[in-house]
Amino acid sequence: MHIALKRSAQRLGLAALAGLLAAAGLATPASAAPTAPVITSDDFPGGDPAVPMVGEIGTITITATDPDTAYFLVEIPGEDSVPYRIDLDPPSTSVELEFRPDYIGRRVMYVRAVSTSGTASPQVVYTFLVTAKAPVASWALTEPAGSTAVADANGANLGTPGDGVVLGADGPGAPTAASFDGTRDAYVDTTDKGLLRTDEGFAVSAWVRTGDLARDQVAVSLKSQEEAAFALGYHSLSPTSGEWSFWVPDAKFGPTGEWRVSGGSVRIGTADEWVHLVGVYDQLDQTMVLYVNGTQVGSTVRETVWNANGDVQIGRARAADAWSYQWNGDIAEAKVFDRHVAADEAGGLAVHRRFEREGYWQFNGATDGTSPEYLGGAAAQMHGDSSIFVEPEDWSAFPIAGTGHLVLDGDGDYVTVDVPSIDTAGSFTVSMMVQLADLTQDMTLFSIPGEHQALAEVRYFAASDSLKLVLAEADTPDAETISASSSMRLAAWPNAQAVTLVFDGVRGNWTLYLSGTRAASISDDQIESWSAAGRVEFGRSFSGGSGNAYFRGGMDELRVYDGAVGPYHISALALLFTENPQI
Repeated sequence: MHIALKRSAQRLGLAALAGLLAAAGLATPASAAPTAPVITSDDFPGGDPAVPMVGEIGTITITATDPDTAYFLVEIPGEDSVPYRIDLDPPSTSVELEFRPDYIGRRVMYVRAVSTSGTASPQVVYTFLVTAKAPVASWALTEPAGSTAVADANGANLGTPGDGVVLGADGPGAPTAASFDGTRDAYVDTTDKGLLRTDEGFAVSAWVRTGDLARDQVAVSLKSQEEAAFALGYHSLSPTSGEWSFWVPDAKFGPTGEWRVSGGSVRIGTADEWVHLVGVYDQLDQTMVLYVNGTQVGSTVRETVWNANGDVQIGRARAADAWSYQWNGDIAEAKVFDRHVAADEAGGLAVHRRFEREGYWQFNGATDGTSPEYLGGAAAQMHGDSSIFVEPEDWSAFPIAGTGHLVLDGDGDYVTVDVPSIDTAGSFTVSMMVQLADLTQDMTLFSIPGEHQALAEVRYFAASDSLKLVLAEADTPDAETISASSSMRLAAWPNAQAVTLVFDGVRGNWTLYLSGTRAASISDDQIESWSAAGRVEFGRSFSGGSGNAYFRGGMDELRVYDGAVGPYHISALALLFTENPQI
């Protein structure tokens, strides 16, 4: 949200305004107060008419009705909104406020007029309703294979695919996508010009995945003269790695560089993952922001501003008066906005779930040393004296969730699950419920073993009473490890807690959650993931051909996902005594 006086205004902090009424003597009898001001706006009409002004800058006029009005007190409660004192010079004049709402819904403006003697008028309440305008162009790219055109959701501005584009590829959700082969014919050419102004607020978004890490590529751009007016895509850092990027040349003609914001992590293990990108330019402070999968990964200031009115190009961009940066990979849902897109809206554009469950073990029962997977996949293999706790008839104790949970005695008990579909060099998630019976010995909650080292382990260390995430740099006997301690402690028996490990290969982050709350993290700058054996072991560490640090206590709700589970679903996984097969 943005609100500012068109000419000038003195912004006050919340605490300062809280004492302003008393300090200004506003307790004077109402008969001495000035009459209330009048509020009008063509951009934000009062009452119930809904206007599509989210991300747009509009004007609200406040007019004094008393000749002795010295200033106005104005407030629109909401995110990033602070109260204002607006001095009138000369007194009793009208003022125009610029206001930009950043989310859909009703707004309430409170205004008082204050006289030169410090008395305040009755408060005026002005309400208005705002909605968001759809993108000025949106190409889903879901046409069937063989189609000769792709449709814009607005019903016009058809796109023409080049010979290097194949429609009907697997998409980020249920719909299909377009596949680009990286040649000079890998593009979709659209025709309508003047969809947006690049010297005002705008945004561009797309779902993408790339098949070539060795060179820069563009998913969506706007054509100008010699250069693209903006470009959203991939920036290579090496033949096998890079980052996502949003950039604008520093000049319309003869640019000497560009204003660029980049972030995220793209490597061989994560390149085949669908990623949602949003690039946003905010004209108010001339900042460019990049969102990856709904999260801001960077920002920069655009110091030179110019406008272009060309057409949108999908899969390529103009550079040095020639077509360049052809995309090699897949693109879906390319969109452009002629307005600002705030953080919440950018996150909402990434609507497709980016993870798939590959295994879920409830441990409500066991047969011949195995406990079934929920959908009939590979059963969990129970080793040692592993057993299933079942609720007793006297209700003296309860399972962690459902009708039973796994029990390990700390002396050679553990469980293994095979998930060969998980490539640990890419994004994945492991989650479980634990109930520690002993806080006096070191224990491993789970481990992802390789041949010589465990790629990742979540371990409890009794001496420091701490939970740690431990990662190995490589699958070699002498590989170094790196660890991060949880900021939260594990609860003692009989309390149960959720423990979740997420490797987000797109952002390059390892994150450990305890009871649904972020507790520790390690960045990809510190260590790079590698492919383990497609097996997860619960209840022990395994390295050098032997097991150790066996777990003593209860476990339940074991889950493995291909992809990075987000915070919302992690919170749901942390609900105690609840089985959630829908997640």
